[in-house]
Amino acid sequence: MVKAKVYIPTLGRVGLNKQITLQQFLNHSKHIPTLVCPKDEVKHHKKYHDRVLGCPKKGIGKTRQWILEKSKADIVIMSDDDMRFQYRPDITKPKLQEYPNLNKLLRLIKECVAAGFIHGGVGDRNGNNRLDGSSPRKGVMEYGGLFVDCIRVNNFHYLDRLFVLDSGNRFDQLPVMEDFHFTLSMLLDGYPNRVIQNYVWRQNASGDSGGCSTYRTPEVQAKGAIGLHKAFPDFVTVVDKETKSTSNYWQGMKTRKDVRVQWLQAARKGGAAK
Repeated sequence: MVKAKVYIPTLGRVGLNKQITLQQFLNHSKHIPTLVCPKDEVKHHKKYHDRVLGCPKKGIGKTRQWILEKSKADIVIMSDDDMRFQYRPDITKPKLQEYPNLNKLLRLIKECVAAGFIHGGVGDRNGNNRLDGSSPRKGVMEYGGLFVDCIRVNNFHYLDRLFVLDSGNRFDQLPVMEDFHFTLSMLLDGYPNRVIQNYVWRQNASGDSGGCSTYRTPEVQAKGAIGLHKAFPDFVTVVDKETKSTSNYWQGMKTRKDVRVQWLQAARKGGAAK
């Protein structure tokens, strides 16, 4: 039997009331995720949740890579700690509903991996209403799901662990935007991804206290954007983006360095897409 395991990297968010993703899985699935936190937070998380791993690495990229190497699961699923999930009861219609059965999402991930997609994720609710299943870029409907292939993956990743490790591609190449680096590397090596779109995630406010907001500075953000461009100059453009959000995630950044990425062009170059 293929074993899938959900890991939730977390930093500075101790307390079940702050662990939104954990609550979602405990309330709406049979699966019990594992929290992955700094070692000095383990005892605090264990006051309300049994499955906690202390990670010796610092930074989300290094933590993701550590999880991938540490896990014994066939499929490693990594989700941000502040995710709420919605789903389409009818994948031919854009309407989303709250409180999905997350067991069905986990089964859908296994279907994607069985179909040969060794990396992928779950889509953001923003823009999901524009996906109508009418074309590959607007979604394809297969085995009970709605999917878009060879696109950006962030916040929620699934990985066929051994195949990804064998690929040699890693999550720890940049301090931020490490997931973009990983996805581009995989696409250019010829591995298409598949992002589930009939389940989506949403966040109440990006960057509540804790998480990446504890170390994301303008300098760190710029280093990630410029580093991504240097690694993939044909597919990544650095841009200055005005910060409109008032959340902690972009605190102190009136403008920030960000990127535009040509995902499909990279996939075509690597042979992951036509």
